[in-house]
Amino acid sequence: MKKILSIVVFSLLILSLFTPSAIALGRTDILQERIAYQHTPFTASFFDTYTSYSVLDGFQLTHPGFPLSSLHGSVQYDNPLDLINYHHPSINTIFDDVTARKPNIYLYSDQDLVARVRLAPESAITVSEPAYQPGIGWQAEIYSGSLNGAGDFLFYEAMVPDSVWQKEEGYVIHATDRKQDMASMLGQYGFNEKECTDFIDYWDENLSDDVDYVFYPQETDAVNEVMPLYITPTPDEVFRLWFYAGPFETVPEPVADPEEIVRDGFHVVEWGVMIQDE
Repeated sequence: MKKILSIVVFSLLILSLFTPSAIALGRTDILQERIAYQHTPFTASFFDTYTSYSVLDGFQLTHPGFPLSSLHGSVQYDNPLDLINYHHPSINTIFDDVTARKPNIYLYSDQDLVARVRLAPESAITVSEPAYQPGIGWQAEIYSGSLNGAGDFLFYEAMVPDSVWQKEEGYVIHATDRKQDMASMLGQYGFNEKECTDFIDYWDENLSDDVDYVFYPQETDAVNEVMPLYITPTPDEVFRLWFYAGPFETVPEPVADPEEIVRDGFHVVEWGVMIQDE
């Protein structure tokens, strides 16, 4: 009887670790943000790093450190940067995410070199050009000052969390003055002529006509937290800027202290855009 009681107490203690209040470590807003139900079995995915887990809405999430049997679903990963998949045999669990569209990675160097470029989680990448090789990444030849000696860039798209981006400071991009507003915005960060042209030419054509937008800048540290970038040899400077863009509704706070590109030695510049509800 004592043995049975001990087992019950131990089981309750273990389960208490997996209550919603136990997810104090790591970001939990993405987990709990939005759950929808459909009839067709489906595996939904999102990306983040977590250090504890919880039973949420009938899903028991398991972790290698806590190998409990899963009653409804499970989370499994090889390292904290891997894709996390949730599956239920009879309902869909859909977590908010957004596509980071057309991030361009430009590489520059004052000396010729060959660099290896990798992203994580690799499973998040949906499109790439040149083709991204899982476990290998890209091999980038930099000569005559830039990638392929021609100012080329590495292109990819990826699924990333929707709810982790700042949406207070931003730039209003008017439909009637879209090119001028974008040029002014990019100029505050120090993008060069080619980088600006690539950005403006693409987004002038790929935003909805007659819609004013707000572009909320997400600077290097924020982008690195969601989509780490690993480059060998290590660059002297890395600048990454994604914008979270949505239809203009309220005037954003002005961007108080935009991060500036530093062009020194071997340096990397990246831009990308996420479109709300796309």
